[in-house]
Amino acid sequence: MVDLENIVGVLKGLRGRTRDLIYDVFFTERRVVAAVVLHPSDFVEEYGKSDLATIMFGGYAKQREIKIRSLHLTEERRSAFEGKTADELLASNRANMEMDYENIASVRIKKGLLGTSLEFVVQLPPGKKIDFSLDGSQISEAEALVKKVLPTKVK
Repeated sequence: MVDLENIVGVLKGLRGRTRDLIYDVFFTERRVVAAVVLHPSDFVEEYGKSDLATIMFGGYAKQREIKIRSLHLTEERRSAFEGKTADELLASNRANMEMDYENIASVRIKKGLLGTSLEFVVQLPPGKKIDFSLDGSQISEAEALVKKVLPTKVK
């Protein structure tokens, strides 16, 4: 019999190491799974080519094209996430990652002048931190979810 792992909650649109790396972060009964919604490699073609319009009129048209494509990709990937198991989410992109709750030493929500982040400190490798940037509107949802799944590790 397969032991299915229920998804307890999700925080959508968290930013990773760079501003253009966006994850939906799923909290299950046993782990955190960060699934890529947008990755910088999604736009290599758009950033890599220069056409006459970009040269003549600047990057406005290019930025608009990238914005439209990012909205389409976000919608497409989020609909693909629906109904998937944690393992399927993890396998859907090589840049996805997981953190078993047993490997998480602590978790905290850091509020500062430059923004708010969700910070996980893992045991292996020792002291490694994994940060996700939150919007201010997500703070209470993030706090409630973290307290629900990792009550003894909240700092």
